[in-house]
Amino acid sequence: MLLQCCYSLELQYVNNDQALCLDGSRGSFYFQKGYKEGKNKFLIHFEGGDLILGSSEDEYFRNAILKQGTQYGSSLNRALSFDFDGLLSQNQSQNINFYNWNIIYINSCDGTGHQGYRQDVVNYQQKKIYFRGELIIKSVIAEYSTQLQSSEVIILSGCSIGAVAALQWSQHITQIIPISVSLLCIADSGILIDMHSIDGSELLKQSLKIMNYIVNVESEVPIDSCAKNYPNQSWKCFYFQNLLNHITNPVFIIQSLYDAAFLQDYLKIECIKDMTLSYCSSIEKDYIDFAYSQFQSTIKNKTQANRRMGSFAPSCISNCLFLNSASFSINWSIPEKSGKTISQTLSKWIEVQQRNKGDEDQVVLIDNVYWPNNQPCAKLASKSIANRYANILYFLFIILNF
Repeated sequence: MLLQCCYSLELQYVNNDQALCLDGSRGSFYFQKGYKEGKNKFLIHFEGGDLILGSSEDEYFRNAILKQGTQYGSSLNRALSFDFDGLLSQNQSQNINFYNWNIIYINSCDGTGHQGYRQDVVNYQQKKIYFRGELIIKSVIAEYSTQLQSSEVIILSGCSIGAVAALQWSQHITQIIPISVSLLCIADSGILIDMHSIDGSELLKQSLKIMNYIVNVESEVPIDSCAKNYPNQSWKCFYFQNLLNHITNPVFIIQSLYDAAFLQDYLKIECIKDMTLSYCSSIEKDYIDFAYSQFQSTIKNKTQANRRMGSFAPSCISNCLFLNSASFSINWSIPEKSGKTISQTLSKWIEVQQRNKGDEDQVVLIDNVYWPNNQPCAKLASKSIANRYANILYFLFIILNF
């Protein structure tokens, strides 16, 4: 009989009173204590959440102030406890890998990708802005350092910019644990590619450069070797193809080849917001297909260069599958209808890494079709949109006939 743990992840605040969110509230995280076979295993998950974006310093600070009013810039509006889905779920019948592990879910509230430090407070338009992402992470790690040093295995995972953070902090954590402790990385939707936005601007690059100037002068990005490789340009360490060159731990990539957040937030392709390409112009579709090819070639090149790297990259429109029930769904398989799910593929990769023989087959699944030719996941998106519009029409009908 499969038993489920009955506890939610509980909100905790960091011990360091200088480890602050953008608004000056103390950094926070959710924690679940492991039990049984998982009591000495840790999964540290870095929450996603958009970087502060801006093409000028003024715009950057304005957007930082706006972010203060959200949970991605403050700990004040966080729930006291939370039940996560996907591969952080406590449902043993589905999440056989991690349901009873120690889970540390680090909330994103610094706006700069879980890193960076600026001692002086920025005063802008009568508002105070704090940049202390590095202190938040170091405070969390310090609190659990004894347990981490005596653990069996540590997995660093993250979604979107949190996936970049998981990779960037892997070197730091490797240095504080014994060589006997296995450390693996799972990067979900973390591929940032150096591309122009569809309007010709360079929003992502400009934002990274401004961030670098504001928060990475007193403290470099967490991964020292990458920072040293790009002196005064450590913003380049946020680009996946650059960052992976400095990662020594095994990495499993979960990446939609049609990353909705990357396409909409960084490339400014608005038609993707409905999770379909049906309303995109031919110009937008061509640029989306170009991004698809960049994602696909990046994953192929990196996995071919490193046998300890694995991947699951479907031709589906999505973002952050790690925390989604899609992790267990056969509708999200590569190739379509093969039954090879994210959870199953990840389980196989973890087993291979723990055996560490070096002569086993690589666990690499990368779709070779364009959207919507992985039909099960494409139909799910279309069904979701149909339901959304049906609900809108229903409420309009109620209002008009009230």
